[in-house]
Amino acid sequence: MDIVSSKANILPSSLTEKTGVVVFARIITTVIDLALAIAVVRLLSKTDFAIMGYILMIHEVARNVAVLGFPDSVFYYFERLTNAARRGFVLQTIAILLISGTVAGLAILGFNFFLPDLLSQWPEESIRMLQHFLPFMALVSVLEIPTWPTTNILLASDRQKEAAWYEMSTSIVAFCALVLPLTLGYGLELAIWSLVGYSVIRFIGSLVLLGIILPKDARLVDTQLDLTTTEKRELQGDYWMESQISLTDQAKFALPLGLSSLVGRFNKYIDKFIVSIFLVNTAYAEYSVAANEVPLIRVIPLAVGSVLISRYVQFNLQSKKDKLLALWYRGIEKVSLLVIPMTILFTILAPELITFLFETDGVSYANAVLPFQLYNLIVLIRVTHYGSILQAFGDTNGVFYFSLNLLAANVLLSVPMTIYFGIVGTALATLIANLYNWLLLLRRIGSHMKLPFWKVLPFPFYGKVLALSVSIGALMFMVKEYLLTNLAPLYSILSISLVYLVMYVVASRLIGLISQQDWKTLKHWAGLSFLR
Repeated sequence: MDIVSSKANILPSSLTEKTGVVVFARIITTVIDLALAIAVVRLLSKTDFAIMGYILMIHEVARNVAVLGFPDSVFYYFERLTNAARRGFVLQTIAILLISGTVAGLAILGFNFFLPDLLSQWPEESIRMLQHFLPFMALVSVLEIPTWPTTNILLASDRQKEAAWYEMSTSIVAFCALVLPLTLGYGLELAIWSLVGYSVIRFIGSLVLLGIILPKDARLVDTQLDLTTTEKRELQGDYWMESQISLTDQAKFALPLGLSSLVGRFNKYIDKFIVSIFLVNTAYAEYSVAANEVPLIRVIPLAVGSVLISRYVQFNLQSKKDKLLALWYRGIEKVSLLVIPMTILFTILAPELITFLFETDGVSYANAVLPFQLYNLIVLIRVTHYGSILQAFGDTNGVFYFSLNLLAANVLLSVPMTIYFGIVGTALATLIANLYNWLLLLRRIGSHMKLPFWKVLPFPFYGKVLALSVSIGALMFMVKEYLLTNLAPLYSILSISLVYLVMYVVASRLIGLISQQDWKTLKHWAGLSFLR
């Protein structure tokens, strides 16, 4: 991770701090989300968990559709707005999302009528409960969606600490709202009502917070500025302009970005939709447990990509292809040192993890083990944020195309493999679709870098890390299967993880994969200095 440290001397300190806050807050909120999923699984029967999981999935899909790219547009425009115009821009963004949130809520209500046909394999009682609860989730969407840019507004205002605390506090409130009623034995009804209460608190709290941090004497309109002018002035380094960002300009920027993000997010759920249609509700519950990536791994490549993308753009504009490739390689190498061994470790510990995290007396999720292992092998190719390098070359169409390509491949493979092989087939189809799309993506990136696809990634380094991780993992698997068979799942997880990581670190140091600078950087990040 020394690339991030070295960037601190080149990039503005605020950008480095923003990256640190994003990493920290996403890790914490992801852990809370994982804890929420675990708690719900353990507190509910398979039938009730399938109902709750389906409700939350519909809500999240609706939210992802409704926000599009408008929250992300805050980062692009805030640096170009005077204090006098920021308040108006924020109000404009919230108004847009309030309208889109209302549309999303109405869509959820309309979706209710199609449930009996879509969930033909589900019991009638489960469908009736879904139809009863979804209107409440429609209200949650209306109230929650307008608050979605709040974190980005705080970050763009250089309020990193407030952004971190906002994300963590809203996640904790959501966790308590859902888990406490279930823990106290009040069932799904009160839990859903409690989520409505959470959305009210979040809506009011976000408006109050934004009202405090935004300038009080702001005007809604300054001098008119169109998107073309913004781009020309940006190239001259002039970021502070009297301006009003029109709705049209904001939409032109946000919608393409949002569509690409939307397709990518929908990809996350398409396999679950397919399982819900073709298999029974208990199989859906098992696949919902299996189709989860290791939380920390999801965060790292995106965070590093967000730091390096500006340098990618600069090197490309200066035609410094060698420096761009060297920086690209270094980022991938450092991320690989974390992502690959963790993926292998979680793969060999899958049975113990699922038993410890999800199973209770009389409720088994053993059928989720193999799908979980297959699903998490996808993480082995996520050693960088591929979209950042495509954006650096101005290839935003490529980002959108590969999102669509992955979605199409996932559907075409998952439907027949789910029908014939159940949830194992679904997970395998998702893995194959991602590998296929990844190879095409490497070719696309290679065309920009003037490289064959096998040179787009530092495969020699990647191969060493993978070989070392798999070798140690195979040894630990045999130890677990033959020597630790009577050990409780938690103790097996802790002992195997400790020995695996120690062996990996020692071996990596001996063969030169991990440098002394890597340790210094890790200590810097672990100290959370960006929160001080």
